[in-house]
Amino acid sequence: MKKKMMMALMASMVLSTVLGAAGTAKADEDLYGFEEPVTIKIGYSWGKDFSWKAGQDSSNNDWVNLYKSHNIIPDVIYEVDSSQAQTKLSTAIMSGDYPDIISMDATDYVNYAQTGVIADITELYEKYASDELKEYVGVDGGQSMNALTLDGKIYGLPMMGNGYDEVPVMFIRQDWLDNLGLKMPTTIEELKEVARAFTEDDPDGNGQNDTYGLAVDGVEVLTKSIGTLEGFFECFGLYPGSDAMTFMDDGNGKVVWGGENAEKAKEALTTLQEMYQNGSITRDFITMDSNSIFEEAGAGRCGIWFAPMWGGMVPMSSAMKSTPEAHITAAPIPDGTGTGDNKSYFAPSFTQVYCVSSKCENPEVLIKLMNLSVKKLCHPENEEDFNTYYGDNEHTGYKSGLMWTLAPLKNYDNFQKESAALQTGDTSELNMEQMSDYTNMKAFVDAKEAGTLDAEDAAQNSGAALYTVFGDPNGGYAALDQLIKEDGFISPAYQGIPTEKMAEVSPTLKKLTIETIVKIITGESVDSYDGLVSNWHALGGDDALAEAQEWADSNK
Repeated sequence: MKKKMMMALMASMVLSTVLGAAGTAKADEDLYGFEEPVTIKIGYSWGKDFSWKAGQDSSNNDWVNLYKSHNIIPDVIYEVDSSQAQTKLSTAIMSGDYPDIISMDATDYVNYAQTGVIADITELYEKYASDELKEYVGVDGGQSMNALTLDGKIYGLPMMGNGYDEVPVMFIRQDWLDNLGLKMPTTIEELKEVARAFTEDDPDGNGQNDTYGLAVDGVEVLTKSIGTLEGFFECFGLYPGSDAMTFMDDGNGKVVWGGENAEKAKEALTTLQEMYQNGSITRDFITMDSNSIFEEAGAGRCGIWFAPMWGGMVPMSSAMKSTPEAHITAAPIPDGTGTGDNKSYFAPSFTQVYCVSSKCENPEVLIKLMNLSVKKLCHPENEEDFNTYYGDNEHTGYKSGLMWTLAPLKNYDNFQKESAALQTGDTSELNMEQMSDYTNMKAFVDAKEAGTLDAEDAAQNSGAALYTVFGDPNGGYAALDQLIKEDGFISPAYQGIPTEKMAEVSPTLKKLTIETIVKIITGESVDSYDGLVSNWHALGGDDALAEAQEWADSNK
C-alpha cells in the first residue's frame, strides 16, 4: 500500500510542477469568491517561528487582502499562541461562538461531525471544487477523502501531507560531538554515552555546568513535534501513538496496539529512567512543552532531541546569534535493541482537516478558500505570486493564510534538487521556491566559510535554518533519504479515520499512557507498564482493536 501511495505522490509532484510552470486556465470567479461581501469568523494561532511582514498583522496582510478581493471578509475573533490553540478552540465551541473555518485532527473531526459542530459539505464540494483542488486531495488515489467520508458524507477537506515530513529523526549538536571527539551515535548505548558527555564534559567549552544531553517534552510526550519521545520509542520498535491509538500488525495478521510490547517498553523506559537519574535529561522536563524545547536547543542548553525533519530550523536560527560555530546535524534513529527493530513509523498522507462551522451562513466558503489556497501555493503564476503568498526571507507567508495546501512531496523534491545545486552550483533545475532556498543557503554557507556570519542578515539566518533540512549532507532530509533508500519504515495496520469508539476512548488512554511514561521516567517501577497495558485494553482498547482488525481484514 505504501509503495502505491508513493507512486501516486510522485506522479502528482511531477504534475504539480508542470502545471505550476505552465499556469492553469482561470476558473470562474464563482469558484473563488462571492458577488457580494461575505464575512467569516476566524481564530488564529501562531507558532514560535512565525513573523509578520513589516506593516502587516492578522487583519491586514497579503492573504486577507486576497480574500477581500474575492469578497470574503475575515473577522478575527481571537489570536493565541499555537500551544493554546486546542484549548481555545474547545472553549469557543463550548460557548457556541466559534470560528467558521476550523483546522483539526482526525479524532476531533469524527467528534465534531457527529455532534453537529461542523457542516456536511458533500454537495458543496461537488459543486464548487476546482480541478486543481480535486487533483490536490486526490494525490493519494482517494485514500484520504475515503477516510474522511462518514456514512457517505464529507465534513472536511484534508491538508495533504508527506508522511516522510512527519517521521522523527535524531538531531544533535555536531560541534559538541567534534569538541569532545565523539561520533554520531547509532545505538542506544552510544546515545547514552554521548548524552552523558554532553551533560558532564562541558561540550561547549565555556567552563560552566550548563548543558545536558537529551531534551524531552514532558507535557505532550508523544505528539509529533520537537523533543517528544515518539522517535525514542521507535528505536525499540515501540509505537504507542500520539493519541494512544496506533495499531500495528503483529506479523501474523493480528492487529495489536503499537505500545503493547511491555518488554520493549520497559527496556526503553529503563534507559530513559537512567538518563533522568544521571542528569542527561533535565529535572525540568516534566513542565517543558515544544516551545520550551525550541528555546533550550536554540540557547545551547541541550545537545540531542528527536523531531521531524524541521526540528533543527528554529534552534539553528537562534543558536547562530550567540554561537556562530553552532552546527546542528541529524541522523536516523539509533538501534535500541541490536535487532534492527528500529523502524520509523510512516503515517498516512494527511495531517489536518479543514472544516466549516455548521453555523456558517455560507458554508461553500470553505471550498472557495481551499480553491484559492491550492491555486496560490501549488500553482503560483509567477515569482511575485510565490513571494507574496508562500513567503520570503522576511516572513512565512503561507502560515498567515487560513489553509496550508503545500504540494505533497515538495520537500523531498526540494532536498534532492537544492542539495545537488549546492554541490555543483548548477541551478537550472530549480523552481521558484527551490531557487529562493538555494540563494539563502548559499548566503549562509559562503558567509560561514568567509567568517562573516551575520545572524541579523535575513538571507543568512533563513539559510542557516533551511540548511539543517535541505542543504547539510547530514541534515534532516538527508537522514530521511537514508531511511527511504534503506526502506527503514513501518506502516500501521489501520489507516482509516478514527472510528466513533476510537475517538471516544482515545483521550482517556492517551492521558493514561502519558502519565505512566512520565512517572516511570521520574522513578516509578518500570513494571508499572504492565498495568498500563492491562488498563489500555480494559478501558476501551479492546473495542477499538476489534474495529481496527475488521478494517485491516477488509483492506488486505
